[in-house]
Amino acid sequence: MKQVLLLLFAITIISCNQTEQESYAVLSGTIENMDAEKVYIEGPDFSKEIAITNNTFSDTLHLKADGFYDLYVDRLGSKIYMEKGSVIDINFDVERADDLVLFEGDLKEENRFLSDRDKWSKENIDQQVLFSLDETDFKNALDEHQGELEKLIDSYEVSSDVFKNMLADEDIYFNAILLENYENAHRYFTGDRTFEVSDNFYDELDKFDFNDTLAFRNSVTYQDLVKVHYNRIVGEDANMGDSDYTLVYMNRIDTDFPDGYAKDQLMHDHLKFWLKPDETMTEVYEIYKNSNPDKENLANLTERYELLKELMPGNPSPGFDYENFNGGTTSLEDLRGKYVYIDVWATWCGPCLREIPSLQEVERDYEDKNIQVVSISIDEEKDYDKWRQMITDRSLGGLQLMADKNWNSQFVQDYGILGIPRFILIDPEGNIVSADAPRPSNPSLRVMLDELL
Repeated sequence: MKQVLLLLFAITIISCNQTEQESYAVLSGTIENMDAEKVYIEGPDFSKEIAITNNTFSDTLHLKADGFYDLYVDRLGSKIYMEKGSVIDINFDVERADDLVLFEGDLKEENRFLSDRDKWSKENIDQQVLFSLDETDFKNALDEHQGELEKLIDSYEVSSDVFKNMLADEDIYFNAILLENYENAHRYFTGDRTFEVSDNFYDELDKFDFNDTLAFRNSVTYQDLVKVHYNRIVGEDANMGDSDYTLVYMNRIDTDFPDGYAKDQLMHDHLKFWLKPDETMTEVYEIYKNSNPDKENLANLTERYELLKELMPGNPSPGFDYENFNGGTTSLEDLRGKYVYIDVWATWCGPCLREIPSLQEVERDYEDKNIQVVSISIDEEKDYDKWRQMITDRSLGGLQLMADKNWNSQFVQDYGILGIPRFILIDPEGNIVSADAPRPSNPSLRVMLDELL
């Protein structure tokens, strides 16, 4: 198979010069025991969809940089390393739990190491235990884990010096991400919401240049580091609401970065999920619009901005009419006269499931009030029985509805929902109170409800 791929590769680039040849890589593979249609590859300033035909895929990729890329099939993924001019063959088998992905071809040892390194981390690093440690033990644990990972690479025949150098940088970035996340993660896992790190906890991060636009273009991990860094420093005001947070974030990025790729990605990626129909939406959008953004990104956000304008408080809510767990269908119109608190969720969504106990508490505490809790599942058709079983097993209350086309359901599209769980509050006349209401676990939800009821 490899010889065939090499021939195809040669044919593909026969008219290219040597410099152009070296900018391409061939990625192919087989997908077993999965009913998937596409393979997704994402990396530094790069994304590509590859069609799966008869459980195989193959494509010639024009790489902008050697580096680490993420490969996704359905909801499963693996990190891979690719260099310009490489030929990589992958076997992806969901039933092979210990070795989900097997590699052949160029960079086999590098990718085997990445796969086994990921496996080692999952087996040996418990995030709850790690982030529950005190500051000193936490930093010591990071050093110990890094030492073990550096020993692990010695058992592989890794030949690429580029890989080794990039891996060293990636490790530095990743450990910095853990430091940036420590305070909030410690609060979450220990339940101590008042916890604050010591004054000198972040001193070792002073060596970082968080405005390195070249590193930002070449490393997704560095991009993640910059994002969590700015999320932390902008979010240090504990009393800042979501609207104020996004506005401060946008102004800070606009000030700290020159116009170009890094600024555009930071702003676009943030607004993709955090542009909300509220009092600051237009101001936030104008900051992005005036930042000399990428034309395609601006077009995408403009389309979303126009959609969200229809979801401002007081506007009529889009409707729904979906299958009810107890039989028949239920529409938004059927609930007129009551406040309606909607939970858009799915059985496979971990954050959704973590909100269930809080949602049940809200339902119990407000059962004598004029409010109806509605849970709309966007599970796929194949998970229909799982949905029904979970409702029974967890004694889920409220109205349990099943959307007809999961992510493509009209209600989901009308509200521009890109991630779940998503909560929506509608008034008795069918008008929007909040198109992105607080989660049940957020105390501000009860403040909002108490003011309305």
